[in-house]
Amino acid sequence: MSIDELEDVKEDFRSGRGPELLDAPSHPTVARLHAYLEQKRQGRPFTDRGDIRPAEIAPLLPHLVVLDVLDGGNDFRVRIWGTALVELMREERTGQLLSEFGREPRIPTDATELRRRWLTISKLTLKRREAIFFRSPTVSPKRAFMTYHGMFAPLTAGNAEIGQIFGIMVSVLHTGRQK
Repeated sequence: MSIDELEDVKEDFRSGRGPELLDAPSHPTVARLHAYLEQKRQGRPFTDRGDIRPAEIAPLLPHLVVLDVLDGGNDFRVRIWGTALVELMREERTGQLLSEFGREPRIPTDATELRRRWLTISKLTLKRREAIFFRSPTVSPKRAFMTYHGMFAPLTAGNAEIGQIFGIMVSVLHTGRQK
């Protein structure tokens, strides 16, 4: 799926077959990262990765994901996969391509849907050139009791070109407890 084909996929999101795109963060942890990035952006179109100080967002680090943009945004490589995500997904995805997600899942899942969701949100972030907020049920039937809340935002590296996607994902049990 190319970036130009995203409009079709957005309809899937509206019909309940994928993540729900939101106008604002739906979880306080996501809102905290968004506020941090906005403060660091300082009126520029995008936050630069050189502006980010991990010590300033230490409580958020386990939930973070950083993706390197590859091939003009047709794929992405996981640069950072937070420890809370490792625990939740039961796998370390650092170094993997998004197009490879779900190939050897440790939790039963719909691998095609998993890749589609990750690639779509990442590509949409590039296309819109702004933060994307989302809420999504899991793709694993064994995890139907969880919902993910997240945000992906474009990140530059000393120039005007978006080179990375900086994101956060937090899982919430349907009982309301945070994982």
